[in-house]
Amino acid sequence: MIKSFRGKLILSFSFLLILTIGSLSLVFNNSIDKLFKEYAYYQQEQKINQIIEQINAQYIPSSKSYNMNGIEVIGNAALQSGIMIHVQTINKELDWDISTHKAQECQLMLQHMEVNMHSRYPTFNGGLEQKNYDLLYQGTKVGILTLGFYGPYSFNESELKLLDSLNRLILVLGFTFLLIAIVLGSYIATYLTKPIRALVDITHKIAFGNYGTQITEKFAASDFMTLIHSVNEMSVALKIKDCQKRQLTADVAHELRTPLSNLQSHMEAIIDGVWEPTPELFLSCHDEIMRLTNIVNQLTELNQFEDKKISLNKSYFSVSELYECMARDFLHETRDKDIELSISIENPSAYIFGDMHRIKQCMINLISNALVATPPGGKISIKYHTEKDMHLLEVIDTGAGIPDDDLTNIFERFYRVDKSRNQKTGGMGIGLSITKAIVEAHRGKIEAKSAVGHGSTFSIMLPIE
Repeated sequence: MIKSFRGKLILSFSFLLILTIGSLSLVFNNSIDKLFKEYAYYQQEQKINQIIEQINAQYIPSSKSYNMNGIEVIGNAALQSGIMIHVQTINKELDWDISTHKAQECQLMLQHMEVNMHSRYPTFNGGLEQKNYDLLYQGTKVGILTLGFYGPYSFNESELKLLDSLNRLILVLGFTFLLIAIVLGSYIATYLTKPIRALVDITHKIAFGNYGTQITEKFAASDFMTLIHSVNEMSVALKIKDCQKRQLTADVAHELRTPLSNLQSHMEAIIDGVWEPTPELFLSCHDEIMRLTNIVNQLTELNQFEDKKISLNKSYFSVSELYECMARDFLHETRDKDIELSISIENPSAYIFGDMHRIKQCMINLISNALVATPPGGKISIKYHTEKDMHLLEVIDTGAGIPDDDLTNIFERFYRVDKSRNQKTGGMGIGLSITKAIVEAHRGKIEAKSAVGHGSTFSIMLPIE
């Protein structure tokens, strides 16, 4: 494809230059012909004026006639320039015509001029033309001068040679510029297609699963660099998504494997007669089934939120009631872990328009995570205030904090800061993903700030209706 595109660019440049040179040549030829035509008319007028002056100089007032020797010399000289003269006095005493004295030479001259003009302009329509001029002496008309020439205009040999030289020069210049255009077009096409070729190569690699591949070469065109930067970012994003997909598969398999293995071992023990089918054993199996059901329900809920298939039951609810409910729900857990739980509400009479059940679910997820991260003797603060046109609900802990590398990914499905997955550190890493989906369904956003050794702050921002 690139070679074809490069070839098309070269052909385009060449075609444009050929068209340009052709147009310029046509314009130049027309201009040259026009200039030479004007030059031919000008030269003809100059010759005619010169002949008239010369003949007027040959006038003899006493005899009211002309010097015949002078007229003959002028006539012969004019014939060499392609002009035939006929001089006649008013009283008819002189009637001298070059075509009568040198009929054969006049005919040859006309034929020669016709051949010259047809060699340059094959369709030139010319022939013998005659013009009459008054001969004057001291302002008085004394005779008539008739001039014959091949017209409407004509070029001599030297002028035709100059025209041919100019045409050859234009042709040589045209071919020279064409070669320059092909070389220049090839260079420009290579220069322009180089970043495109790099983009094709990287997208080809990405298509075959080589995510994260980058274009490191720099190009002068800013538009191409913007596009390359976007492709590089896409490549990195695809690599991250691919890693997340693989991790998601492994995480789901891990979360499902444990309860399924427990159920399998319980059932096999009952079948083999090793264990008695007691109510306690069935209760254990029921717990594992509920654990599987909870995993499936959470995944289903997350997908429905992300696909916007869950409608929110919005109404106005009291922030104070929500926070007091949170304090009651976590009272025993905080006491058992010796963690102080404090509540701070900027405006105790504040109300939020939203789905209270879903917002409560978000707060439970955040406080539960804070309890896991905060050591005994620590503190968890639940705060509320308004900022510009947003409700701001914050959960602040004094736990170990979250490393920067993990902070950017904590809202991804199944992402866990603690990779050990023990029962002590929490669930399967989907709670924050659900929390983010619920907040975004309310047209809000959630942010996390943290510093290792200094705790974390999770902020839910909801628009004030």
